[in-house]
Amino acid sequence: MDKTYDIKKIGVDKIALLGLFVLSLLIARLIVASKSAIILSEPMKLTQAGLSVSMPAGNGWKSEKQWNYHENSYSFSISSNFTPRPGKPTAWAYCRYLLAAETTTPQMRFEQRALEVKGVIIKTERMQIDTLTIDWVHIQKPRTSFSFLFGTAKLPNNHQLDIEVHQIIGDAEMAELTFKRIVKSLNFESTIAEYTIRKFPEQAEYIRRQPSLSGLRTNKMLK
Repeated sequence: MDKTYDIKKIGVDKIALLGLFVLSLLIARLIVASKSAIILSEPMKLTQAGLSVSMPAGNGWKSEKQWNYHENSYSFSISSNFTPRPGKPTAWAYCRYLLAAETTTPQMRFEQRALEVKGVIIKTERMQIDTLTIDWVHIQKPRTSFSFLFGTAKLPNNHQLDIEVHQIIGDAEMAELTFKRIVKSLNFESTIAEYTIRKFPEQAEYIRRQPSLSGLRTNKMLK
């Protein structure tokens, strides 16, 4: 009788332990899912350029609140970084609006970026978001946990939009998902950008005749 009771007790204990194990796995999965869920900010507008983008914000992501101008490169940028715990960030996201872009193909830029980070091109694709065509590349650095996604879109008047996502924790899937969420949030109204050019026709013609100054005029109007 005692042996039968002991066998039943051991069986119940095993079932209970198994139940706790399954429950702990489910809880862990929910925690990971909640932490990795990508929450985007409100659209960050670069008004006179007719452009807006939403950046990762929340669940470990911290985003800048506005576009910043960089006079040395005639460009605007906005960024966000992922810091899940106190310490250094483990992922970064950037958007750059360039007022004077190089006249080169996306593929050439992809190869250049891969060379810069000593990485290998994993794949290249294209996304269409309304009037924007974004060519993008996924680059990984061999024998490391680093991966890098870079996208670029040509805009009117030799302007250009670049989107980048970097990560160093070996979660390439998260990086690609973040990149695609940012791209899908883009909104570009070309009529607003073209209006800025029409408003200052004399300056536009002067810039057109001097490619080295391309973007200078627009920069002054956007400030």
